[in-house]
Amino acid sequence: MRLEVSQIANPMRLIVARALVATVLIGLLSGSVQTTQAKHTISCTFDYDFRITPACSPKVTEGCVQQFNLYDISAGIPKRVKLGSIPVPAGASGFVKGISATTDALLFESGRHLLAVTAQMPNGLESDFTKCTTIVKIP
Repeated sequence: MRLEVSQIANPMRLIVARALVATVLIGLLSGSVQTTQAKHTISCTFDYDFRITPACSPKVTEGCVQQFNLYDISAGIPKRVKLGSIPVPAGASGFVKGISATTDALLFESGRHLLAVTAQMPNGLESDFTKCTTIVKIP
C-alpha cells in the first residue's frame, strides 16, 4: 500500500516501507511548519488480494470486504481517529493493484503518527488494526 500525507507547502519526501499482507509505503510531503498543527491531505494507493477475502457484491453479502478505512491510531486503537474510507473498486476480484483515494485536508499535530488501514465487512467488523500500520513523522 502507498499512503501519501501531504501538507500544502514546499514538499519534502520521506518514505517508510514495511512488508505486510501487502507492501506499505508511506510518503510524507511537508514543509516548514511554525505551529504545532497544520492541514494535510492523505493520498492512499494500495494493492489488495481479494482471493483472501472477496469484495462484497449482490451475490456475496457476508464475509466480504465492503470498504477500507484509514485511521490514525497514535493514541491507541480504542482512541483511534478515522481519517477516511476507501471504496472497494467495482467488480474487484483476485489481486487488484492501484486502489486509491485522497482524504479532505485534516489537521495534524507535529510529531510521530501511527497510521493503519483496515478492511471492513458489512457487519461492521474490521481487520486487525495492527496488521497494516506504519509511522509517519510530521515536522
